[in-house]
Amino acid sequence: MGRGRVQLKRIENKINRQVTFSKRRGGLMKKAHEISVLCEAEVALIVFSNRGKLFEYSTDSCMDKILERYERYSYAERQLTNNYISDDQSQVYIYILDVIRFSFI
Repeated sequence: MGRGRVQLKRIENKINRQVTFSKRRGGLMKKAHEISVLCEAEVALIVFSNRGKLFEYSTDSCMDKILERYERYSYAERQLTNNYISDDQSQVYIYILDVIRFSFI
């Protein structure tokens, strides 16, 4: 039998909130590692606690390399969005977007 759904709302008790953060952070790091190993994906995960403490995970490649790749990808996508082609040519726009996404993989 599975557990019931957890109602997503702020945990008021500080101690319970910290324990939940630690457990879920660990689970998130584990999932990031699993997807990187199982699917050969490059993963970069950044988490800041409510106190500002940094927790990070990245695959074998460097975090900086993955973040630079993300910035290039998001910049190219923003450029396409800003230079949106008319509705008549929307299929061309989608094709160009897919080509750009594929080239960053």
